[in-house]
Amino acid sequence: MTEILITLIVILVALAAVGCLALAMHWGHKRDHGLVPYIFYPTLAAAAIGIALSARDLSAESDIMSLATGKHPLAVWVSRFASVFVLLACGERILHRMVHLKKAEPPPRLLMFGFWVFVLSNVASPALFGRHPNLSHEYLYMALFGQCALLFSAYDADLTVKSIRNACMLFLLASAAMLLVRPSQVLDFAYHGLIPHLPRYAGLAPHANTLGPLAVVYLLCLWHRPFEKLSVNRAAWALGLGSLLLTQSKTSWISLILASSCIVFYRYRPALAARFGDPRRPALPSFILGGMMVALTIVGVVLMFADVGGTVERMFSSGAGAELASFSGRDAIWAVAKEEFERNPIFGYGLTIWNLQFQIAARLPFAVHAHSQLFQTASSAGTVGLVGLFVYALVLLAMTLRTARASGGLSMALFLILVVRGVSEVPLQMTGFGLDTMTHLLLLVVLTAYSLPHAKASWAQAKTRKQQQPAVAPAAAPVVAQIS
Repeated sequence: MTEILITLIVILVALAAVGCLALAMHWGHKRDHGLVPYIFYPTLAAAAIGIALSARDLSAESDIMSLATGKHPLAVWVSRFASVFVLLACGERILHRMVHLKKAEPPPRLLMFGFWVFVLSNVASPALFGRHPNLSHEYLYMALFGQCALLFSAYDADLTVKSIRNACMLFLLASAAMLLVRPSQVLDFAYHGLIPHLPRYAGLAPHANTLGPLAVVYLLCLWHRPFEKLSVNRAAWALGLGSLLLTQSKTSWISLILASSCIVFYRYRPALAARFGDPRRPALPSFILGGMMVALTIVGVVLMFADVGGTVERMFSSGAGAELASFSGRDAIWAVAKEEFERNPIFGYGLTIWNLQFQIAARLPFAVHAHSQLFQTASSAGTVGLVGLFVYALVLLAMTLRTARASGGLSMALFLILVVRGVSEVPLQMTGFGLDTMTHLLLLVVLTAYSLPHAKASWAQAKTRKQQQPAVAPAAAPVVAQIS
């Protein structure tokens, strides 16, 4: 009787899924733009509600273990709704593209090749042939959205950038509100970072190292597509910079500096070159050179008169120094990942590595992943995964160099963020759709948008106009912004 009931439930669920997909297809039959750019709203809402309704207390040592025990029923249902929305929105767009194949622009073939090599080698291969094979619906979300991103038009890409901007702003506002409601849920008062007496801010993200990259992505989207009202734009910048500062995430700070340098170089290079070469306005070059001279003087004085060697020795003999020397405990995690790769060199352990059972067996209860893209890929997908990662990285680099100018440096900025985070985090996570995947998703969208033929043509026209009119104004606005 139980088997019959389970069979009926499975059949009803399958029929309901087919019916919902049919309704979505009917809704989007005559619409050129679907709901895929809006999937970030329910996704971030589910993440925020999950933390807000939990019993998390960042001052408690057993916080992560308490989170692993379960979620609030409302958070579970919101997460399910977000998952269904992602599947229906992406499925509808893919089927819509197949129906209107002749009318659509061809996707970037090189990027599509690299993406699916990475999916097959880092998701399908370990899920089927790893030492611990496992299949889950969570492995579909990133692959489906990635495929949809490769089919985006310039309008879809612009809408996605604004959607990520707005959704992240709402997430940061909700996180800031929790400072007044339950500060112990979003602040770690026991943390001792670079800023003395300042607690570490995790917001409604699982960790401060998750909120930091999210704030960086938000700021880049805000820079690329600012709000129309100046007051709202200033408040949005203050919210993003304040949240990023409080996270005390050094990796995120470095990422923002590198990303800002890329955007300034590609977007404002003509104006800066004109200012540096204009003898009538020497203030800017004088200020920069003077600042560099003062900084070098301070460094020289410190090296000459301060006990640098003794200070370094005392630092490494302290608890904070020991943590720094061990890369915040990551050396133990990397050692376990290396052992798993040596045991399973071809297809790896499988995608269930670093789950709760593995953490308990390895005696690493806080290791939710390998804290390195290289070690994560090697331990979970083996040599096959490493080859796929290498191919995908080369493709992303080639596409980034190809679109850096047209995107105003945004593609280069996102690529550098992935590289920096890949040293100590896993930015190319493909087994779930969450906060850690925002940079990767946005990079796919930007690369696709600025690889389109009309995007290249628009950039060539802008470059021709700039050569004909040698003005000192900043570079022309990005193509995606012009279309909207």
